[in-house]
Amino acid sequence: MRTALTIAGSDSSGGAGIQADIKAMTMNGVFAMSAVTALTAQNTTCVTAIQESTPEFLRAQIDAVFTDIFPDAVKIGMVSSSPLIHTISEALKFHGARNIVVDPVMVSTSGAKLITDDAVKTLADELLPLAMIATPNIPEAEILSGVKITDADGMMRAAEKINADFGCSVLVKGGHAVNDADDLLCEGSGKLTWFRGKRINTRNTHGTGCTLSSAIAANLAKGYTLDEAVRLAKEYISGALGAMLDLGKGSGPMNHAFNLTGKFAEKPDIRKIFMASVSDIWPEYNNHPFVKGIETGTLDPQKFRRYIIQDYHYLNEYSKVFALGVAKSKSLETMRLFSGVIEAIANVEMNIHKGYMGRFGVTQEELDSISRELPNLSYTSYMLRIAYEEGEPEILAAILSCALSYEDIAKKIVKNNPASVNHELYGTWIKTYSGEEYCGLNDVLLSYLERSAKDYSIEQMNHLAEIFRECSLYEMGFWEMGWAE
Repeated sequence: MRTALTIAGSDSSGGAGIQADIKAMTMNGVFAMSAVTALTAQNTTCVTAIQESTPEFLRAQIDAVFTDIFPDAVKIGMVSSSPLIHTISEALKFHGARNIVVDPVMVSTSGAKLITDDAVKTLADELLPLAMIATPNIPEAEILSGVKITDADGMMRAAEKINADFGCSVLVKGGHAVNDADDLLCEGSGKLTWFRGKRINTRNTHGTGCTLSSAIAANLAKGYTLDEAVRLAKEYISGALGAMLDLGKGSGPMNHAFNLTGKFAEKPDIRKIFMASVSDIWPEYNNHPFVKGIETGTLDPQKFRRYIIQDYHYLNEYSKVFALGVAKSKSLETMRLFSGVIEAIANVEMNIHKGYMGRFGVTQEELDSISRELPNLSYTSYMLRIAYEEGEPEILAAILSCALSYEDIAKKIVKNNPASVNHELYGTWIKTYSGEEYCGLNDVLLSYLERSAKDYSIEQMNHLAEIFRECSLYEMGFWEMGWAE
């Protein structure tokens, strides 16, 4: 599971600070950790007292996290004094922290000042240069940039100035009577992107800045690009505000848990990603004349004979992909899985093919004399290259394209023509690939892929989908090869 650390002050009323950060990070699908910079006595109407952590104790908290559960992202919120800011800066540099989000909290929603004047300069000088992104609101952006903001043009000038001065990307948050909740992202390259929003008519906005920056950090921890992390975070906070929670006498908190079982906490579903990548390919499998002939029992047996010989040679190379999977495995359990599949291919699937070849009169001499045809050679060479050059998840993605597509094809044949399983020639093939044993093994392989790729970024997931799609295209070529004269 991906992790994120929040370094911020505590809010005793639970709507902002550490409490809001942990809720937002949890709802956005990461494990949240914390280092408390200060205790505050506050509610929805005011802050009545602040008790800072000592620099030594703050450093001890940060070190304790980094030396055990290294965070995939760090969010920094309320830090009220220069010594604490310096401590954070030194600790993050020492540990090589990544994906740092700085929310330059200066004033609470209720209007209380939360940072000393000298700390503002220390924050700008020491934390912003470490940040991937800073998330100031309009008043904070004015302080950091020295630019008066009264309209969208002012937001752009301020964002560009902060970006140029401190070298970090910046999200200037709208509102504060400047626009209709539109936010402006200025990335490190100077690229400007507007994120349009609709102002939600509610007074309960306590902790919005904390929540947004924490959601961005969570999304960065999961591997999203910066603009996508911002877009998803903005969508999340709009939902939390729109839930219209109404607690307290002042500016109340949002409902962070408005979508407790919804998409924001979900990890990417590998099967869904794979199926989306082949949505234009797989539906055509069962329409292919070779597969259609198996379904209806009208396929020329000589075409099937040719296919069975080529598929036997394919299985030899396919087994080698699993063998390389054994070599690349990171656990004894996975090694056993891959070696077990090799045994199943050799003693079950290949025996079925040998049975067909016996019926067709294919001798061992004839089998040995027939080489892999180009579609077969290209397909197996691609899978073996993936197995040699890449890791366990990529090997599983290549394997599953073939395994799952055969299951899908066979199950659709049975659905379209239940009597097909009784066909004298093709029934065994259909029963094998639609059967519980074969499909159950596919489920096991898929679960192993989900586990081995559990920490993969969106980009890495998309790469797995590319491998899955490429193999599916080769599968279509295999059916073409079987049908060709």
